[in-house]
Amino acid sequence: MLRPKAFWAALYLLLMLLPLLIGEWAARTAGLERRPWLDEWASGLGMIGFALVLLSFFLLGRFKPLSGWLGSDLLMQTHQLFARTAVLMLLLHPFFYSLWRAPPGPTSTSAAEVLRIGGGSWGLVTGVLALGCLLVLVASAIWRQRSDTSYERWRLMHSALALAVLGLGLHHTLVSGRFAQFGAVASVWWALAGLALLSWLWVYGVRPLWQGAHPYRIEKLERCADRIWRLEIAPRSPKGARFRAGQFAWLKLGQRWPHRDNPFSISNAPGEGGRVQFLIKEAGDMTRGLAQHTVGDTAYLDGPHGRFDLPPEATAVVMHAGGIGVAPFVSLLADAVARQDPRPLRLIYADKHRNQMVDVVALSGADALPDFQLLPMVEQPDAAWEGLAGRLDANGLAKALAHPAVAPLANTACHLVCGPEPMMDAVETALVTRGVPPERVFSEHFKYDFSGLSPLAKRMRQTWWGLSAASLLGLVLALVWR
Repeated sequence: MLRPKAFWAALYLLLMLLPLLIGEWAARTAGLERRPWLDEWASGLGMIGFALVLLSFFLLGRFKPLSGWLGSDLLMQTHQLFARTAVLMLLLHPFFYSLWRAPPGPTSTSAAEVLRIGGGSWGLVTGVLALGCLLVLVASAIWRQRSDTSYERWRLMHSALALAVLGLGLHHTLVSGRFAQFGAVASVWWALAGLALLSWLWVYGVRPLWQGAHPYRIEKLERCADRIWRLEIAPRSPKGARFRAGQFAWLKLGQRWPHRDNPFSISNAPGEGGRVQFLIKEAGDMTRGLAQHTVGDTAYLDGPHGRFDLPPEATAVVMHAGGIGVAPFVSLLADAVARQDPRPLRLIYADKHRNQMVDVVALSGADALPDFQLLPMVEQPDAAWEGLAGRLDANGLAKALAHPAVAPLANTACHLVCGPEPMMDAVETALVTRGVPPERVFSEHFKYDFSGLSPLAKRMRQTWWGLSAASLLGLVLALVWR
């Protein structure tokens, strides 16, 4: 039986090849004349690339069953990695047409004719515009952290460019795609584009309207550490969000504009009268304005999403939190208290200064657990500090795992990791290096770095390379078959 991730990989490969496979089947059935091999290759690259573009909309559609099954981490990484595959295929596919190497034609020959683009000049125009929008979209996403663009402005631009790529790319595909003359192929393109558009409308239209009909009210807003706020909201109507411990939600305060929501981990246990709590660090455009809000203000919630829970099969769990990455662990511990989880639970909680650390035990009630211990670690301790000293990297993790409370469990426990990307990369690498199987290391990311060096990051990139190569192999086999 396929595991969820293996099933997802096979399904994703099939979907990215679906228009091509149906096109080749329709062409073979109709006896369509073969073009030069490189022309067919170029056409296939374009079809796979545009299929990936359309699938990317669905990945970000915030569909709870999908994110709850696979986890938002896997969906987001699939989106970001395969966006690179799509750009490369779409950027290269015109250069494989054989006429690029043919002798120049008459001066009256148009670019569309040279590229064998159907639909005349409009097919060329929409194709070039779609590719240009896609390049800007992907480049702005990759380099957003290095720019001065606010998150909200980037979200607005990202959504607008995505919609432009969808419309322009669909026009180019339908009027210029050789296989689009077949009804079956055109139907597939319309179906995929329709699902992509519905995904976009779900996030930027339907969900904001639903949120307006189900608002929340700020019940508590208080500082619980330096630059850390505890926010509690409750539904104004009887129906509130039902969530599992460790999940996150997209949050908006005071307004419903769809591009102004931000993701935050939920930090309380489920079933508390519909109330939802967050631990939020002042770090961005929205979070720096938290102090402007007061009890009674309106909040809007899109969630819950994701999957980051205590593995039921684990005999023991060691949690690794860096900074505000402690938030989902507060939720997991509070839920464990409610269930009276008897397993050994350990939390290694690291931050730069002790005044930036929240009181995990008070917030979660973890002192009521049968077998729990907190191991705080501070990078810059003061003279009165009695906990672990250092940064939660390979060296700091070695200190923590050597602690008498953790050492007997370290190699047999499941490990959960959440925090800044460099810290997560270091912890994941150190855990696998010391012999913990990657299948027992679970991570919750909110940012993704393509240069991550941990075995888990490398494994994901290897899967991406493998599926991208498999799509090219599928293209070769389809051409040989016809």
